[in-house]
Amino acid sequence: MKIFPKFFLSYWLSFSAVTLMIFAVGTYTFERDLFRFVTRIETAQLQTFASEIEGYYAEVQTWDFLREDPRMADLILRQRRSFDENLIILPNVLNERRRFRFSFNNKQNNERAGRLYLLDENLEVVIGNETVLNEISASEAIDKVLKERFILSPINFEDKQIGTLALLISERLYEEIDMAFARSNNKTLRFSAIAGLLFAAIISLILTINITGPIRKLGKGTRSLISGEFKTRVSIQNRDELGKLSRDFNILAKTLDKNSESQKQWLADISHELRTPIAILKSELEAVEDGVREFDKETLQSLTHEVKRINNLVNDLYELTLADLGAMKYQMREMGISSCLEAVIEPYRDRFKSSEIDLSESIQEVSTFLGDSYRLEQLFTNLIENTLRYTDSPGKLDIDLIEEKENIRITFSDSAPGVDADVIEKIFDRFFREELSRSREKGGAGLGLAICHEIVEAHSGEITATSSDLGGLSIQILLPRGDS
Repeated sequence: MKIFPKFFLSYWLSFSAVTLMIFAVGTYTFERDLFRFVTRIETAQLQTFASEIEGYYAEVQTWDFLREDPRMADLILRQRRSFDENLIILPNVLNERRRFRFSFNNKQNNERAGRLYLLDENLEVVIGNETVLNEISASEAIDKVLKERFILSPINFEDKQIGTLALLISERLYEEIDMAFARSNNKTLRFSAIAGLLFAAIISLILTINITGPIRKLGKGTRSLISGEFKTRVSIQNRDELGKLSRDFNILAKTLDKNSESQKQWLADISHELRTPIAILKSELEAVEDGVREFDKETLQSLTHEVKRINNLVNDLYELTLADLGAMKYQMREMGISSCLEAVIEPYRDRFKSSEIDLSESIQEVSTFLGDSYRLEQLFTNLIENTLRYTDSPGKLDIDLIEEKENIRITFSDSAPGVDADVIEKIFDRFFREELSRSREKGGAGLGLAICHEIVEAHSGEITATSSDLGGLSIQILLPRGDS
């Protein structure tokens, strides 16, 4: 089963169970409360009738007039009940619409038997069907039966109870007005239950669409990403977890798209960088083969230079690929970083002199540092080569190594030309070269600083570039001393 019907049925069944439970509880409580209400009405009416009977008794001070003519009590009841409180009963329906009536021995209506009994001070029947009362009481004491199954209203005369008016508690509704009210209420409850089920279905549908709609969009978007359509985006306006998931999905798609574009650019840049030296080699060899150029020492040096260029490019690409795969090996050992930097600078002094670049160094002696000496030599070599390749003659390079409280700060600052401030943050990107002042004509594929960035990060450090006070570029390296 798909997720849509699952969610819909789950919601609808839950709402339906609550609706039916409310309907059942409502029906039960209504019937219970209606019986209680009817009982209270009958109790009030019984007390009123008892006071009338008491008035008639006060005139004759005996129950004989009722024993001899029980119909008299029915006349008294009929006279009083014709207009009781706010209930008006028309004369032509008095016999059929009375709230209660006596049960006479000589006439019983099995469909609506009389429930009213008049008892004397000894709890003996004055008016009422004594046979029915005996059947009700059976073997139990009459006073116990009266308390449990009857509504009682005492009749007093001169501060003495001379009788009791007893009404048998009904187990069902008899009066038409009560039954009509019950039918109307049950009809309302049934209608409400049906409306509740329909409303539950609508709410379940809305909730299901609200949840499954974004899920379907995410599923469709995921399938698009699987097929390689990295520009796919999903638009979900929810402010819940699904909305957050859609935003994360869009970030993922954007990242994949960026990585895909970077990969394409990476391959294009590699092809472009390799094509130039290969084209030179091809033209040199074709010239030698066609006899246009002699295969002399100068030609050999030119060919060797291009081969070295290709070799350096391949080596740099290999180093960066290892860094991406996390396979670049680092052998961290205690080393003297000051002596390492000095050892790298020393072989370059003659090249700086021949290039008319003034080298100024300020290297403090630093306590032992935990690092890879080979990789740090590679880092310093790339930075020096970068200066030699791009700095105009005459020029200057300042190298500073300072030990701070928590870091070791190494700075390479050279003279003009500089890098445009708009692109200075991109110089550590692969194959990036500032076309105006530091162009390809001066050599390099734009991978040296990218390798420097990888080496510094592997040592948990930070490398940044800013404009130098000398007019060129200033590279600052911060290496933590935490492992010293």
